[in-house]
Amino acid sequence: MPSLPPQDAPRSDDRILTVAEVAELLRCKPSSVYNLTRRRGAARYDNPIPVLRLPMGLRFRRLSVLAWLESQETRGSVS
Repeated sequence: MPSLPPQDAPRSDDRILTVAEVAELLRCKPSSVYNLTRRRGAARYDNPIPVLRLPMGLRFRRLSVLAWLESQETRGSVS
């Protein structure tokens, strides 16, 4: 299999991740990642993690996951 030229090689931030890899990145259980993708039902989230729903399963763009994670950060007010 030929290797990609440097300009065409995916950067580490552009990688497509599996549920297990996102769980490792977020340091949580894979079941928590599945729950974070829910858009409806009792376990629905107002801001679900961005997901690619593909025939072979859920996949995630690393950059999208990191952007979503940053958007989840809350800043407490100092009293």
